[in-house]
Amino acid sequence: MLLIHSLLPNKTETVYGGYKMGLIIKLPILIILGLIIFTLVEGMYYMAKDDGAKDKTRVVKALTIRITLSLILFALLILGAFFGMIQPHGM
Repeated sequence: MLLIHSLLPNKTETVYGGYKMGLIIKLPILIILGLIIFTLVEGMYYMAKDDGAKDKTRVVKALTIRITLSLILFALLILGAFFGMIQPHGM
């Protein structure tokens, strides 16, 4: 419910070029978060079930991909906040 509510248009969202910026920035963020979780599970699988006979660097490759995706996500969040696409709120 909270995920669906966050995708709905907000009255305070910035309109740029006729497109709602909230969905334009939130969709790639959600996709990258999903990919980060997938590579986390993939690395855990390689570490738990793989005996390392085929390729001993598969865990390291999964970790490298996850770190790269995390850095891309961090950059998207910073750029989104800088350009006003993501509005911070107080708690």
